Amino acid sequence: MRIKSPVRFIVAIVTVLIIIWMCYNFVIALQTGETFSFFGNGMRSGDAETFVVAGVDEDGYRTDLILLCQINRADKRIQILQIPRDTRVNNKRNDKKINSAYYSGFDVMSREIAQVTGITPEHYVMVGFDGFQKIVDAVGGVTLEIPFAMKYDDPAQDLHIDLPAGKQKLDGEKAEMYMRYRKGNDGNGYAEGDVGRLSAQKELYNAVGDKLLSPLGLLRLPAVYSAVKKNTETNFTGGEIFGIMKDVMRIGKDRVTIDTLPGSGKYVGGVSYFVYDAKATEKLVAEKFIDTQE
Repeated sequence: MRIKSPVRFIVAIVTVLIIIWMCYNFVIALQTGETFSFFGNGMRSGDAETFVVAGVDEDGYRTDLILLCQINRADKRIQILQIPRDTRVNNKRNDKKINSAYYSGFDVMSREIAQVTGITPEHYVMVGFDGFQKIVDAVGGVTLEIPFAMKYDDPAQDLHIDLPAGKQKLDGEKAEMYMRYRKGNDGNGYAEGDVGRLSAQKELYNAVGDKLLSPLGLLRLPAVYSAVKKNTETNFTGGEIFGIMKDVMRIGKDRVTIDTLPGSGKYVGGVSYFVYDAKATEKLVAEKFIDTQE
């Protein structure tokens, strides 16, 4: 039926949008277990949220990647700090690398992240390799430029990486290969070692962000939420996870900054570490993060 009156047309559009909004929040309420709210399920409160996203290896002992993340709602920006897995920390363990902290529990990991950055995260999201694959598949895969042929085999880990050079679309399995690559079977790899791998991983994060925040990203949001909920270990509630995802959608990719912990690779006592620059780290954190525990 043709609507001649502009007022009626506007009322009809607003009514449809309200119905869509209500249905959207009702579905979210069912998925997260929250009580339905007309004003928006999955909404978050507070000026900022600081948490850790970490990739856990198959035995659950080490974290292959560590990201200190902060959503700053007041300034509408998202800050991410990559912490190299071999970062040297002071602890009572024989293993002085920060990637072994999670085996002793999140409290220990949180304290060691605070030792390095001065920021104490209260929440965490831990994802294994299989979960990472499923999340990337839920996003719809990502397109990346592979800088050189990546060929590596480690039968002990049942790890096999085989990616040709060039621009290509990566599904979850191939994205994991790209994420985990450090060096090839011939011993050659990134010129900067693990720091070079962190730069490559940053490209992957950006590609995922581009895909999730594209016009079709909203349609994929429920599937991505489901993949995150099913394939991660976290102390966030389902509603809080969805709220963070909505924060990311609202803030947008242009307001996301990814930095790497300042420092360099060094041998200490015959062991290879990433030794962070305390002064440079303090300066970066002061400029980019806010202290949520003040």
